[in-house]
Amino acid sequence: MTSILGEKLTEALNNKSQDLNSFIWKGPKVNGVQEEIKLMDCDYDQLHRFYKHCTEMLYNDNDKNPGRVTLLGIVSDQINKCRAELMLRWLRSERQYTSMKCFEDLKNTISNSGMSLNDDRLDKLPISSVYPQSIPDDYADVPISVVLKACLDQLGVLSTKHVTTNFIVKMGLWFTTQEMQKDLYRKDPETGKTMNRLDVVKEELNLDPRIQLRICDTGLTYNEFKTMHKLRRDKYANLTSDQLKLLANKILYRFQVQCDTQAKQWLDKREEILKVAEAKGWDVTRDI
Repeated sequence: MTSILGEKLTEALNNKSQDLNSFIWKGPKVNGVQEEIKLMDCDYDQLHRFYKHCTEMLYNDNDKNPGRVTLLGIVSDQINKCRAELMLRWLRSERQYTSMKCFEDLKNTISNSGMSLNDDRLDKLPISSVYPQSIPDDYADVPISVVLKACLDQLGVLSTKHVTTNFIVKMGLWFTTQEMQKDLYRKDPETGKTMNRLDVVKEELNLDPRIQLRICDTGLTYNEFKTMHKLRRDKYANLTSDQLKLLANKILYRFQVQCDTQAKQWLDKREEILKVAEAKGWDVTRDI
């Protein structure tokens, strides 16, 4: 029975994905109302405009509003830079291995393999190909080219444009026992009653009272939330290890998932436009 139901559901979904009359374009909201247009009712100019908009939302390389695919590349690069900096700190503390010693050893290894420091292949080769067993797994996939930049303090500045207060607020909060019982435990001086921990967070971090904090079992701890709230645009080398770890292991990954979801939505919508255009005998990919 389960198999039959699964087959029926798959068939229904496939039929819907092929039903050109079910494809809708949703315009921007105006006074709370969002216009919906059936793609089959659009003329060539409309389909062409919608196709271009999808492409821009995917691949636009404008710094102020990068496309989702472009942004995925930016975030991946940020994760690698965080991990490269953390790796050098680990080498210094655990192996007494300086950044310059790491650079010199990498430079000699690269030269002996017949490559130069500017070889494009170093953007793909992971650092584990050079140090297969001597570094933690967390850093294994960082490209050699990024580690070289970290050694020379050339990672640059972390852009925090997408790690906004609004973004971390949406992630929610989930307090540890220590935070619940001690760090955020306060009594109202007037009533003597225990204060709401979310109100205490706003007070401690001087947040806008209008911000709506929420409890969520996948949320950040108070300490993590505070660490991100204090994050400012700065060189990777100047960020604390706690900030780098939280960015690399949680914050940027969740933002990556969000971008990936949005990218898939735009790719799917562009594919619908192409199917409708093909049915009408139009090529909407070219500017006329």
